[in-house]
Amino acid sequence: MKLLKSANECLELLPAAPIIALHSACAEPQSLLEALLAAIRSGASPLSGATLYALTYRGAGSPPPLYADVELLAECKLHLKSFFPHPSLRQAAHAGLVDYVPASFSTVPGLIRRGFLKLDAAFLQVSVPDAEGYCSLGPSADYAEALVDSVPLLIAEMNRQMPRINGLRVHIDRFAAVIETDRPLLEVPPLEAGELERRVAANVANLIGDGATVQLGVGTVPEQVARLLKSHRNLGIHGGAITDPLIELLESGAVTNQNKPFDKGKSVTALLIGTQRLFDYAHEHPAIELQGIDVANNPAHISQLPNFVSVNSAIEVDYWGQVNAEAIGDWQLAGVGGQLDYVIGAWGAENGLSIIALPSVTVKGHPRIVPHLKASTPVSTPRHLAQVIVTENGVADLRGKSLSERKKLLTQLIS
Repeated sequence: MKLLKSANECLELLPAAPIIALHSACAEPQSLLEALLAAIRSGASPLSGATLYALTYRGAGSPPPLYADVELLAECKLHLKSFFPHPSLRQAAHAGLVDYVPASFSTVPGLIRRGFLKLDAAFLQVSVPDAEGYCSLGPSADYAEALVDSVPLLIAEMNRQMPRINGLRVHIDRFAAVIETDRPLLEVPPLEAGELERRVAANVANLIGDGATVQLGVGTVPEQVARLLKSHRNLGIHGGAITDPLIELLESGAVTNQNKPFDKGKSVTALLIGTQRLFDYAHEHPAIELQGIDVANNPAHISQLPNFVSVNSAIEVDYWGQVNAEAIGDWQLAGVGGQLDYVIGAWGAENGLSIIALPSVTVKGHPRIVPHLKASTPVSTPRHLAQVIVTENGVADLRGKSLSERKKLLTQLIS
């Protein structure tokens, strides 16, 4: 294959101080990143000053990603712009070295296609090509299709251990260069729920009826909800991420995806965020399909799913129903991600329901249902779009409620 090169030969194709978008989450191209960072650290490299756009996700307690190099970032030899900051970036973020790009996930591909992000190149990780020359994007469809359509220079890390997931593909000839690797993918282990999270999840599961199409966000409570839906019937899955706990749900027979007007028989997601077990399960699975976040997260698309239920987490909710799912103080802990996409989609869906679920207190006992958000705190879901808030103490349905009525309902969730 003429496209095959060494990692250093690939780097020679880049302009000075390049602006590069990275394939995200478990599909981050580790070998290409290692080569890029090694070149920058080596000294007078024309690649010094590179900017990386990333959608970061790691498991709780995971080491920081390769590009969270505080020394390189502090010396401006590397710049990091993130669509979804993660706690694994904590050290760099606290030093003010992570530049957050606020954007609902559904809008990110449009930012790329319409030229609002000036990208020189993209690093993708793909499977080996099939007989027709097409490579799978593995566990991350994310914004990869927009990169393939719009970025002038595509460089691929072709990993022999990359699973083939149904959905988006890219022909090998679209790449300017390819390196071959044979290494495990990044893994994100499932989260173990504590007593409070289990009680929250039980309250959420009771709100989900048979025949619903469900979106479960990433986090302890949504993952626990997946474990509690196995006795349901004729569920559908349409969301931004599938995690390990959904394997048991899919295997239980509770999910048929037969009530959806499109994608019948298929669980649709933009990302697989989990362990090798999940990757092996999804490999060539006929009932799992990855779609880009401009489709999987598109509110107009979601609104066509009757009985759609979205379940997402939050850091805190105030008495008006404003939801903060992003920050603790001045620390940008996460991003808005797909939460607002699914909240809006649920409003448009026939019998749709949007649930924000969280324990009423932190592990240190501080309340998470608060009188008001602090002045510098971002609002991830505004009060006029919030529907149902759930804690371990009950359910507050805010739809059609005045501010005083909301305060009364939400304070009842504290204890």
